[in-house]
Amino acid sequence: MKKRLYMLLFLFLFSITAFTIPDIFVTESTLKEEIRIEMKLYRLTLDQKGHILNFELFDSRVKKYNLIYEYIGDSFDILDKQNLEEIVPNSYDIRIDNEQRYVEVVYYFPGGGNKTYRFYNDPNYHFDVEFNNLNGYVVLPTISFPSGIRYNSNEFVSYIDKSIATGENLDTTLAIYTPHQIEYSQNEYMFELKGYNQKVVTYLGPTKKIFIRETFSGIEEGVVYSNIIDMMKDLGKFGPFSNIFYWFVFFFWWLFNVSGNFGWAIILFTLIVNAILFPIYGKQKKSMIEMKQLQPEIDKLKKKYKNPQKQQEEMMKLYKEKGVNPAGGCLTSLLPLPIMIILWQVIYYFEGSYAYNPQFLFWSDLSQGGFQANFILLLVAIVASLINAMLMSQDSRSAWTSVIMSVVFPFILISLPSGVFIYYAMNSIIQTVLTFVYNKIYNVKGITVRELFGLGPKPVRR
Repeated sequence: MKKRLYMLLFLFLFSITAFTIPDIFVTESTLKEEIRIEMKLYRLTLDQKGHILNFELFDSRVKKYNLIYEYIGDSFDILDKQNLEEIVPNSYDIRIDNEQRYVEVVYYFPGGGNKTYRFYNDPNYHFDVEFNNLNGYVVLPTISFPSGIRYNSNEFVSYIDKSIATGENLDTTLAIYTPHQIEYSQNEYMFELKGYNQKVVTYLGPTKKIFIRETFSGIEEGVVYSNIIDMMKDLGKFGPFSNIFYWFVFFFWWLFNVSGNFGWAIILFTLIVNAILFPIYGKQKKSMIEMKQLQPEIDKLKKKYKNPQKQQEEMMKLYKEKGVNPAGGCLTSLLPLPIMIILWQVIYYFEGSYAYNPQFLFWSDLSQGGFQANFILLLVAIVASLINAMLMSQDSRSAWTSVIMSVVFPFILISLPSGVFIYYAMNSIIQTVLTFVYNKIYNVKGITVRELFGLGPKPVRR
């Protein structure tokens, strides 16, 4: 017993401390004079003049990159104050952090000034642009038409819903905080540089409030984050109904920060929410059990009365006599459904972030999907669902319907990220435990494996 406890403790500590950050890949093309940077969640190309030529986000649901931004003279270009012509650097340098936390591309300008892009290798879709000893105007990039742009003194937002070229859903936000007031001039959004070291904080990623908050909440005590969210609301995002969803998102994020691991956060999240829904599940299970207990008498009424109307009348009398509400199971099963859909979306919300999760038991990357990554979880989900199907059934015929669904459905979900599949497997275990508990309370027995296969009772040894 002690050895098992020590092993569990070791696995828990190992799952928190072991962590290998995804690699940063940087390649230079002498022929094209380009620098290509690729990370887990995005990739981009820069040229030798300090321009971001394109920026692509990785969509883990369809396993491909979506083009978000292309250069049109607006990649934090520095313009001369007198003639508004671009000031071009004469050299550059690339630096990768020893721990792979970020990559820097530094552009050196005549006169000793420099512009530094710092792209972070984390799940928050952000990067910084620093200007040192430079004067002029900085042109801000955009990813949308003017109708999708909002700005105030120091905050700027550009939002795109769908790709103009392909019509694909992008739902992407570019949010920028500048050190000085933003102005609109010559069809460009820009701010003025004033020589000393100045930093622009940039978010370019999916329109997800949690990552925008992680990027900007530490600036001016959260005022910048609030202003950006207000501008997003003005663009039609984060309406009143999303508040319910984001309550769950922030709660899940809090569990992640407490546990230090998305794997444990998913398990805790599933346990806590199911505990809250326990009374509703209890009513649902009770109603289902009561209906099953009445099934033999209902079958007798159907044989006795051939007239459908008379059948219905007698069945309603039976329900009233036994104090059973036939619609109770259906009504109570509908109540948790919207919540379960929200929970599913919450777990899926962080799918990209799972790649930056510490080792969790057997999984080094919870963002991976497929048969190999989810094999263990697949077995757990199938076994739990099979047991649940037999506990809930009173005969082999009805049991087989549930058994087939229990086997087929997890295979449909096999391509999901392991983090999402952990939620599904954990929920299957919880539902099985609940069924077992309520069967004990109401003295209900399911069917055995022998009964499922029509083998009859087990032979008695003499």
